[in-house]
Amino acid sequence: MKIGVMGTGGVGGYFGGFLARAGMDIHFVARGKHLEALQEEGLEVVTNNENFRVRIHATSEPEEIGPVDLLLFCVKSHDTEKAARFALPMVEADTVILTLQNGIDNAEKLARHFGEEKILAGTVFIESTIASPGVVAHTGKPGKIIFGELKGERSERVERIYQIFRNAGIDAEVSDNIQRVLWAKFLFICGVHGVSTLGRAPLGLILDCPETREVLEGTMREVLELSKKCGIGLPDNAVEEAMALARSYNRRFKCSMLRDLEWHRKTEIEALNGMVVRLGKECGVPVPYNSIIYAVMHLENKKIENPVWASQLLER
Repeated sequence: MKIGVMGTGGVGGYFGGFLARAGMDIHFVARGKHLEALQEEGLEVVTNNENFRVRIHATSEPEEIGPVDLLLFCVKSHDTEKAARFALPMVEADTVILTLQNGIDNAEKLARHFGEEKILAGTVFIESTIASPGVVAHTGKPGKIIFGELKGERSERVERIYQIFRNAGIDAEVSDNIQRVLWAKFLFICGVHGVSTLGRAPLGLILDCPETREVLEGTMREVLELSKKCGIGLPDNAVEEAMALARSYNRRFKCSMLRDLEWHRKTEIEALNGMVVRLGKECGVPVPYNSIIYAVMHLENKKIENPVWASQLLER
């Protein structure tokens, strides 16, 4: 199986690194200094248990890779549309596209470009990031992938991909209700990413402070109520499970949205708490915690995208 990885960051670099080490025919799309390091030195994966470096094929041009059998889509949610157009040379009639992104609507976006029959949906549970060009650092428990067909069937292609992941030493699970899995992860990251980024604090501090812990739980409960309105059927104890998962993370864990803000990069707020606000309005579900998080972080995105606009307003 020829595999392509669209986005070689903390997710694509980590799981792609394990696939490369297992000898898979795998090709990475990256850019900038990270790409230069990958081409010159290879990909280094640093984990709690082991470090390894693999020589890989990395490029900024999908045309150089050509059509693949499996395309792992690992870009930021706000780049999905642009990346889908860019990835066209890697997709042919039999290509399977597996989205491993944050958010609940990426499969829908990709289906508009490539057709629903090509798309598998998935999510990951991992604490990883680009530590330096060419180096992906991972902490906490081993990364895990949960994925499946949009309609829930246990298809031959899903079984084949599952075996490839397992043979590469990747913790993987097939779900017959991937939408529920995506929403459970959505509930978790809207709370953890939203509150941690708003508070500019690692997860341990958010959990230890009674006031921010209350906001965290409240943010998650709004997503739980919204899921019921949307017919997803998350269990009543979904918030308790998400809080237990949060407590299992490294206390120094900084979510990707907080790291993006600290590095003055556009965040995924629109796909996370922003999506909660939009669906809340459509469904008539009050979401005050998510609304406050979204309002503040939406402004931060505008400042990052247009610093001239922000400075001009301050000069008035």
